[in-house]
Amino acid sequence: MPVILRVTAGPHCGEHYVFNRHETFVVGRSSQAAFSVPDDGFMSRNHFLIEFNPPACYLRDLGSTNGTKVNGIRVESARLREGDAITAGESAFVVHVEQSGSGEFRVIECMRCGKPAPSDTAVAAHPDDTTVEWLCSECAEQRRKYPNPPPGFWIENRIGGGGMGEVFLARHLASGRPVAIKMMIPTVAASERAKAYFRRELDIVRSLRHPNIISFYHMVEIEGQFQLIMEYFEGKNALKWTAALPTLLDYRSAARIGVQLLSALDHAHGKGYVHRDIKPSNLLVKGEAGDPIVKLSDFGLAKSFRDNAGFAGLTHQGDIGGSIGFISPDHIRDFRDVKEPADLYSVGATLYYMLTGHYPFLDFDPNRPDAYTMILEHPPIPLRARRSDAPEGLERVLAKALEKQAKDRYQSATAMAAALSTFCLS
Repeated sequence: MPVILRVTAGPHCGEHYVFNRHETFVVGRSSQAAFSVPDDGFMSRNHFLIEFNPPACYLRDLGSTNGTKVNGIRVESARLREGDAITAGESAFVVHVEQSGSGEFRVIECMRCGKPAPSDTAVAAHPDDTTVEWLCSECAEQRRKYPNPPPGFWIENRIGGGGMGEVFLARHLASGRPVAIKMMIPTVAASERAKAYFRRELDIVRSLRHPNIISFYHMVEIEGQFQLIMEYFEGKNALKWTAALPTLLDYRSAARIGVQLLSALDHAHGKGYVHRDIKPSNLLVKGEAGDPIVKLSDFGLAKSFRDNAGFAGLTHQGDIGGSIGFISPDHIRDFRDVKEPADLYSVGATLYYMLTGHYPFLDFDPNRPDAYTMILEHPPIPLRARRSDAPEGLERVLAKALEKQAKDRYQSATAMAAALSTFCLS
């Protein structure tokens, strides 16, 4: 069920774009925008973004000067539906959701209560798939609050959660071994084929064995809920660990954390895997400030689950506060096709935040409409403007990691780690 975006006015009138998978589309005067209109003086460089997860699509204005209108009303964000008209600058668009012909699904209903799904519910399925499974929001919330543990495990308590799901400390009954279990529920209607693809993706994650990566053991599915059984690590996320320190994080400790994180990424990148969601809450740390031990979590989940099994991505409000301050410009423009330098940008942004308690940009607020524009266009504030005790060389390392263009950053985790290691003992 693809979504078609037709251009009905402006320099590109008559053109159309077809979206049949989960992806993003930026409109603006910038040459980097997917829909670039350099001669439209009424459009901002990066004017608005649409995230498509057919048939669902979401629009977010990127803090544009003249605003974005949907059906004549200026909006900061909106869910788009069949026939909606979008205007920005001198350009206008109309959204068309193409109905599928053969292989039509039966009416989609909640697998627990039988409630029919909204007509624009996103579907993760092949056209030949005839059945899909879906949980309504009420039943999904019930499953989140009262999860059934996997066979052979006992849930002890909740230890965290966020846009990707809830995390529980559990124990394997036969061995007594503690594990972490992440509970995740798709927001799309998913076919068995789509879920099987997600399971295959997780087989790749299982192959990541590194002392600085949380190990993934296996997954079970219970009543529409994916339960990922993983290594339990008695660390705090990087934000809580840093906040518990008696003083500001020393730059030497930050460099040691960065080198371990980059070692994890070097291992994963060598296997062709990009994390795509590095941020302080996905970085677990334990130990004293002078000798921190680091583990990177959620490897591959942002890609495998959100993109293929059903979490809304960039425009999902619940994710913005946790992730947006750490994602790269290339991630915003095309989050399906980010490469290794996007992870290195996120490492730079994470270390900057741990050292300063601030995002890299002046007055940055992840909930402001212009948050994406700042990432795409604004220069970062130099590290030493906020931490005068930091060496100039460390400032240069983070500045290189935070370059707007991927080609201007470090091209490998090994190269960035070598640059950071200089400061571990200085």
